[in-house]
Amino acid sequence: MRFNPPDFDQTVIAARVLDEYGLQGDWAPLIGERDQNFLLQADDDRKYVVKIAGPDEEPDVTDFQVQGLLYLERKSPHIPVPRIIRTGNGRSLSSITDEEGVKHAVRVVTYLEGIPYSEGVFPDAGNLQEIGAFQGEVVNALAGFEHGASRHFMPWSPANRIAVSKEMWAATVDDAGALAAPLLDRLRNEVLPALNAGPSQVIHNDAHAWNLLRPDPVSQEVVGLIDFGDMTYAPVINDLAVTASSFQRRGRENLDPVKNLLAGFHRTHPLSEGEVSLLWDAITLRVLLTIQLCEVKINADGEPDPDVFEERKESCSLLEFICGLDHEKVMNELRSVCGY
Repeated sequence: MRFNPPDFDQTVIAARVLDEYGLQGDWAPLIGERDQNFLLQADDDRKYVVKIAGPDEEPDVTDFQVQGLLYLERKSPHIPVPRIIRTGNGRSLSSITDEEGVKHAVRVVTYLEGIPYSEGVFPDAGNLQEIGAFQGEVVNALAGFEHGASRHFMPWSPANRIAVSKEMWAATVDDAGALAAPLLDRLRNEVLPALNAGPSQVIHNDAHAWNLLRPDPVSQEVVGLIDFGDMTYAPVINDLAVTASSFQRRGRENLDPVKNLLAGFHRTHPLSEGEVSLLWDAITLRVLLTIQLCEVKINADGEPDPDVFEERKESCSLLEFICGLDHEKVMNELRSVCGY
């Protein structure tokens, strides 16, 4: 659970990218949880994202992420995701060594134009259904993808049990811990085994409102999905839970965001009644996991990103909303969306 991107000087990275990829232009830093990222606007006005993997990222995990993008490009080129740029020698990955002799993988991908859904107006019902349908298409496209590193430890996967860890919650601030306490035993002993026994495959695992793109702040059209750094082998329903928890955080008046996303997802990737019955619990696990990992970031060395505090605050509010609802009633409402 180390969130420690490297800190290479921009000029060093620029020289390496020019040497390996023949690209140069204007550089600007981008935020990254485990990678150091830059936006490169090349001299021909094309834009790229340059990603330098952190010191703890295993080479096969980086290759897993690269091969996932290449798989989507071959199988479903109509889905708007970043494309891998190859080096002058035709390789999909390069590398750079830091001053301590640690080798870091370097990759260059195309930059997708658009703004995240987290900016601008909240999507209407039709757009939420299209977002769900889009994510269902991504699941379908990744269905046949296999890689030896697909089951690596991924902090952002509820399957790793961080969300229900007694040790983690013992160290959590009381506001969230008090809300979570009545939920943990059932989630740990009943829900997680059922989730992990359900349909699973490689999923994007990070299609939240900051990684789903639209053309402008008022547009109701999905034009891209970015950031495959959390991709992992996990229950399919978890992919929808990521998206649903993200949009439900901004629309907590009722369950309409989850219902509309579910309707769209089910249209392109039909879910069994058992999967739909587990969706609300999968959302709850994602919310708990978000609170836990925000705590890790806040308590880590260095100054945490201010957005982490806001993400934790929103997640605690959503957890409070979840705790105030009748669980069985919510499951019945979600099942009815899919005709169950």
